[in-house]
Amino acid sequence: MKKASQEKLNLLKEIEAKIEKYKNIVIFHHIRPDGDCLGSQFGLKYLIKENFKDKNVYTIGDPKGSFPYLNFPMDNLENKPINNSLAIIVDANFKNRIECREYLDNNTFNDVIRIDHHPNDDDLNASLRWVEPEAPAAAQQVAELAYKLKWKINEEAATYLYLGIYTDSVRLTTSTTNEKTMFLVSELWKHGAKKDLIHNEMMKKTLEDIKISAFVQQNMQIKNKVVSFYFSLNDQKKLGIIDPLKANRPFLLANIDDNKIWVFFTEEDKNKIRCEFRSNGPCVRNVAIKWGGGGHHRASGAQIDDEKNIPLIIKDCEKEILNIKDYD
Repeated sequence: MKKASQEKLNLLKEIEAKIEKYKNIVIFHHIRPDGDCLGSQFGLKYLIKENFKDKNVYTIGDPKGSFPYLNFPMDNLENKPINNSLAIIVDANFKNRIECREYLDNNTFNDVIRIDHHPNDDDLNASLRWVEPEAPAAAQQVAELAYKLKWKINEEAATYLYLGIYTDSVRLTTSTTNEKTMFLVSELWKHGAKKDLIHNEMMKKTLEDIKISAFVQQNMQIKNKVVSFYFSLNDQKKLGIIDPLKANRPFLLANIDDNKIWVFFTEEDKNKIRCEFRSNGPCVRNVAIKWGGGGHHRASGAQIDDEKNIPLIIKDCEKEILNIKDYD
């Protein structure tokens, strides 16, 4: 791995100094938790517990039953000011995207840090920000923090951080996956990351999964290099899906023939439709931002309140494909 710039080393040391300064550290994750927000949250927790034995480290939120083969014990904290406290936000930016945001709204903490790979602004009033859009996962940033500062990496931290990197890089295949990613992954493996457990569990699928995949792929729409699918609550119910979070499956539309963008619309409630944008080149973030969302160049999200907007969004995706020469 390339030597870090002095500017980055200074930033990492500032993060370390903040951790050293405060007795109580609370780590947050974002709503709709995925492998990266949970992996970076718990990876950082176990790194701090291993390297700063005198700290009280708390993780708050709700894992929503994600990755049941791993343990994500959450803490219950009173929503009142905590003396000598530091909040660390991983893999998120705006408060409306953060689980348990009420703690931040009430200024519960003395200080706030953000560690994130989303190229967005924030409203966290953080005193320190490490935003690195070129990283495929926030968990990679946390792993780099540990490696560059020569922290001890225990098995728990290695496992959670590998989960974060592996899932958000789509199994180490995204364009932002590079030699740094692979080097840090090898370090996590060296320190006992349960890679076989993660690999084997993520390859599993049920008969219900197969039926859902078949339905989606039989009913998806393809036009002008855009693949799309709208998963209504009615169709989810027919397929036995109770939790709309488990209906959101943009990967089922990925990389079909020479299509450039795929967008998965999931009805989550009345007047609440989740849009997940993915691409193999075009900047879907531009479309997501137009519709009130955000994210990465090739992976973004938004939320709309009317099914009638879906054709308009698809049109915007078709237009974005025409701009590919500007950034691909």
